Amino acid sequence: MLSVSLGGRAQSADPDPKPAYRLYGDLAAYSSYFLPLGNHSGTGFGLPLQATLGYQLRPRLAVQVGVAYRAASGNSEGTILDNGSSRAYANDYRNTNLSVSALGRYTLTRNPAHRFQFDVLGGMTLERHTFRGTGFYPDYDQPTGSVEFNRSSSNNRYLLTAGASVRYQLSPRFELLYTGTVNTDIRSFQQLTTSSALGLRYRFGRR
Repeated sequence: MLSVSLGGRAQSADPDPKPAYRLYGDLAAYSSYFLPLGNHSGTGFGLPLQATLGYQLRPRLAVQVGVAYRAASGNSEGTILDNGSSRAYANDYRNTNLSVSALGRYTLTRNPAHRFQFDVLGGMTLERHTFRGTGFYPDYDQPTGSVEFNRSSSNNRYLLTAGASVRYQLSPRFELLYTGTVNTDIRSFQQLTTSSALGLRYRFGRR
């Protein structure tokens, strides 16, 4: 009877228990080749932010989607000296940068009770840049005329992404998080770029 009881307990034990919290979200300061720190064109918030939502499939395996965004706008106006007379010009513009990543995350640390957890990540990233400019400039065919313009452009880059992250557990729900990745454009595989994020993770749900 004792052996049957022990055997039944061994068979009922779950060798791969479900994660305590399946959903998690991050908010982090973000920097990449396409979204650098600071405003390099116009005015706006100089620190890009990244929001991430993830789902824990198994105790050491998760998938996550991250979105980082920044917009900067500005204007320039003045005069151009043309044949001894001043001609006016003006330009209002707006630049936006969007980064969307879809990554798988595998935890290298076997013991989930450790304060420090180390992960590897891999997947795809979309980088999108848009530009819009409106204004006018002198019409050099007319002594007093001007030419109005309304220009816009966009550019998408599709990147392969791989990297690592380290997490420090503050409580069962909160973690400090640092992530660093390397990216390459799938159209060329020549230029390598980097990105990084430093922030806080919160785990949703119940134990």
